[in-house]
Amino acid sequence: MVYGLKLGGCLQMDDFEWSKAKYFIIYVLSFTIGTYTNIMVLSMANVETVIVFRSFTPIAVAFFDCLFYNRAAPSMRSCLSLLLITLGAIAYIITDREFQANGFAAYTWVMIWWFVLIFQLTYGKFLVTGIELISLWTPVLYTNMFSIIPAMLVCYFAGELNPERLDDLQLTNASVLWLSISCVIGIGISWAGFWCQSLVSATKYTVVGVMNKMLTVMLNVLIWDKHASPAGIFALGLCLIGGSLY
Repeated sequence: MVYGLKLGGCLQMDDFEWSKAKYFIIYVLSFTIGTYTNIMVLSMANVETVIVFRSFTPIAVAFFDCLFYNRAAPSMRSCLSLLLITLGAIAYIITDREFQANGFAAYTWVMIWWFVLIFQLTYGKFLVTGIELISLWTPVLYTNMFSIIPAMLVCYFAGELNPERLDDLQLTNASVLWLSISCVIGIGISWAGFWCQSLVSATKYTVVGVMNKMLTVMLNVLIWDKHASPAGIFALGLCLIGGSLY
């Protein structure tokens, strides 16, 4: 879709140049590994495990921000804000649900996922600031195009192409419509993500990622979970306050 808009003269972006595209192949590989490990984590542990480890990423990314992008060290207020986000996430786990995982294997996968995520968030800043690009539609084109091969491999090994599953597939007008809408939204998310990364530091972008997860959880708690504890809501509030202060 993006390349078609380029050919039609609606969007401007780079062609497939190896000097630029090679950097995005690394990004796509890390994204694929991150997606797979995230699935493995969720198959062995609970969602709260992911939330806690995701909340630790801004502190780590802040270190690499200073190391690779010559960013100033976080101020005392920024450090306290990042700490408040982390403490709020941990408090949510402790007060709202038991923090349980299925043995050591769950933590093995979540640690791999955590390191890959930190690399991805730090490296993503380089893609939009360290490479001369015609527009931010170039990263959208490269990442989505290069993701087709690993996505098909995951599809194959996950058994999505088994005849039994394909026989149950129903391509109704409504399903095709919603699938198309989700693809358009996905392209918008891809562009907005790179746009945001180009404007702010890797740490701030990571904080935004944590905050939207916390806001989603809080809305779910307030709207759907009739038995959410006041302590759990307070803990999520701490996370949102920490993100706002940062």
